[in-house]
Amino acid sequence: MKSTIILLGTCLLIQSAPLFAQTKVIVLGSSTAAGYGASVPDSAWVARLRASFQKNQSDGKDTIIDNRAVPGYVTYQSLPTNYPTPPNRPFPDPNANTTYVLNSNPRPEVVIINYPTNDIVNNYSPKEMMDNLRYMFQQLNSNGIRTYITTTQPRNSGTDATQRTLLRQLLDSIQINFSNYAVDFWDDLVTTDGSNMLRADLTPDGIHPNDQGHRYLFQRMQAKNIFSTISNAPLPVKVIHWQVRLDNSVVRLSWHTVNEQAGSRFEVERSADGNHFISIQALTGVGHDADYSWIDASPLKGKSYYRLKMVTQGQTSYDSILPIVFDQQALITSLYVDGSVLHVQMNAGQDHTVIEIINSLGSIVKKQALTNGTTTISIPISNLPSGDYFLRITIPGEKSAVERFAKLK
Repeated sequence: MKSTIILLGTCLLIQSAPLFAQTKVIVLGSSTAAGYGASVPDSAWVARLRASFQKNQSDGKDTIIDNRAVPGYVTYQSLPTNYPTPPNRPFPDPNANTTYVLNSNPRPEVVIINYPTNDIVNNYSPKEMMDNLRYMFQQLNSNGIRTYITTTQPRNSGTDATQRTLLRQLLDSIQINFSNYAVDFWDDLVTTDGSNMLRADLTPDGIHPNDQGHRYLFQRMQAKNIFSTISNAPLPVKVIHWQVRLDNSVVRLSWHTVNEQAGSRFEVERSADGNHFISIQALTGVGHDADYSWIDASPLKGKSYYRLKMVTQGQTSYDSILPIVFDQQALITSLYVDGSVLHVQMNAGQDHTVIEIINSLGSIVKKQALTNGTTTISIPISNLPSGDYFLRITIPGEKSAVERFAKLK
C-alpha cells in the first residue's frame, strides 16, 4: 500500500551557505516512504533525500535520517501514544508516531507527514484523515517543530472511481489547510485525462511510484528546501476572537481583525462534514482593524462546521474550523478557544454532570462538576501547554460527549 512520511531535521540545503552542525530527520509513514516501488533502495525518494543532504559534508554525517515508515500504515498509527482511538481504528505505534518524534534525543526541527492513500482505501472518511493530519501538525508545531504535510497521491489498484475522486479532493484540502507547509505529491504522478489515475509509466504495480516516480517526489521535496527560512511575507490579515455560538435557532459568528489592510474580504464558509466547505456569506472589509459579526439564520440541523476565509492582496488564509451542534439532545453545542479561555455551550446540565479536559496523552488535566441548569461555561486554560486537547462532558449513568480543541499559544 502507499506510504506515509514524516521528516524532521535541521540542515540547510543552500550549497553556497556555510556548513552546519549535524542535523536529524525522522521519517514516519507507510510503504512509499519505506521505498516500495523503487527497483533498488537508493532510488527511493527518502534515500535520494538522504544522499542529497550528505553531499553537504565530506564525512556524510551532517544529516541523520531515521526512517520509521511501515508499509500499510494509516494516519491513526502516527497519532500520539495513548490517543483515544475510535472503535475499529488502529492504535498508534509508539515506535513510529509523534510521541516517538517528541521523545527523540536530539529532537528534530522539521517534520514532513505524508499519508498518500491508505486511509481512503480503508474507507476512512476524508474528515477523519484531515482531522488526524491537523492534530499531528498542531501538536508538532506547538512544540517548536516545523511540520510539512505532503498531499495525497493518485492510485489505481485497490481503488474505485469514488475513492480516486476523494484522493483528488484531499489534494486541495491539504494544500488549503497547510499552505506553505503542503508539498505536492500529486501533479507529477497523475494522468491528464481527468480519471485521477496513477500514470502507467510511473508505477510497477498501480500503487507505488517506480524509480522515476520516486525521483519526482524527491524533486518536489528538494524544491521545498525544508530547512530554509520560510517566506517572511506577512499573513493577509490576523483574526482574533473568532467565535461561533448557538443562539436559540440561529448561529452567531463574530471576529476581530488586527493589521487589516485595504481591500480585505471575508467569507463565512460552512460544512456538513468538516471537510467540504461552501461560502454562505461574503463581507467586504473596512480596511482597518474592526469588529465583524454575522448571523446564520438557517443553520444546518445536527452537527456542522464553520470556517472563516480571509483574502487580501491576492493572498488567502483561513481561521480555525469551529463546530456547532443544532440538536436539543446534544450535550455539547458549541466549543471554541478565545485567547486563553475555552468557551463551551451545552444543553441544560444536570447535577453531577462532569466536565473534563484531556491532553493528547490521555491524561485528565482539568476536571469540575457542573451545577443543574448550566448551559454555558468558560474555562481558563492559560496554564495548559500549547497543543491539542479533548473536552469530555459526562452525565454519569446516562451519556457523554467528546470534542477536540487546540490551544495554539
